[in-house]
Amino acid sequence: MFRRLLEQRAVIAMLLATGVGVLGVHTYPIDRGNVYLQLIELRSPAVFLVLVYGYATLWFTTPFFALSIVASLVTIVAYRYPEGERARPLPAYVPPERRPTPTLVLGEAHFETTSGRAPAPTWLTIPQRGLYTGVMIVGAVGTGKTSACMYPYAEQLLRWRAGDPDRKIGGLVLEVKGDFCQQVRGMLRRAGRESDYAEIRLGGDICYNPLHNDLDPYAVAFAIATLVNNLFGRSKEPFWQQAYTDLLKFVILLRRLVDGYTTFAEVYATSSKTRRSRARSVL
Repeated sequence: MFRRLLEQRAVIAMLLATGVGVLGVHTYPIDRGNVYLQLIELRSPAVFLVLVYGYATLWFTTPFFALSIVASLVTIVAYRYPEGERARPLPAYVPPERRPTPTLVLGEAHFETTSGRAPAPTWLTIPQRGLYTGVMIVGAVGTGKTSACMYPYAEQLLRWRAGDPDRKIGGLVLEVKGDFCQQVRGMLRRAGRESDYAEIRLGGDICYNPLHNDLDPYAVAFAIATLVNNLFGRSKEPFWQQAYTDLLKFVILLRRLVDGYTTFAEVYATSSKTRRSRARSVL
């Protein structure tokens, strides 16, 4: 409020100067009985008018300039200290179960370009449309990417409409170490969805065969060859790289024609038998 008044200091100084001028002119008018003024009025009426109106003008201009100087000094002193703003708390956090649409709360939102707490902070959220795109979390080792981001974000999504079989959110977790999978299992247990957890692993109850699909055998063989190149490096001889790709293609095609189903173990066994039979035929 005080700073708003200082911003209008010119108008305020003018109003106060007008009041002082009117009061001064009526309280201390020109003494028309003064002999010197009467003589000036008789000899030079123009000079007399200048003196009369100048006297009245000074009653208005002098207070205006004085008040303007004082207001400017007060403004300089006042703006040296930051204005204290009353900080409001964050809005109430809405639990995932009560949100009308699936949204993700990332954290608090304050100033965009400066540091510090905003007087009216809000929640930084990703709406439903933003969840259909990818989210990348970048940070050095030990900065809390998993504990501060992945865990709370996954729990919010899994808790949304947890009791609604038609609207609850599912997902596929690809995790090498296995720690995150156990955390997800705990999140589902706390949300009453423990039966929704299904783990695809070697020796488990649920398995996935990447060879059992509608892809062309060469496409599957090329994908396996690309994976081998990424793991062990590309061969210096293009012939051998093309050779084991063709071998995989024909073995997968043969197994599909004979049994209608094949696995990596069967492809490996068939390839090993083929290699041993060729070795014996050479001998």
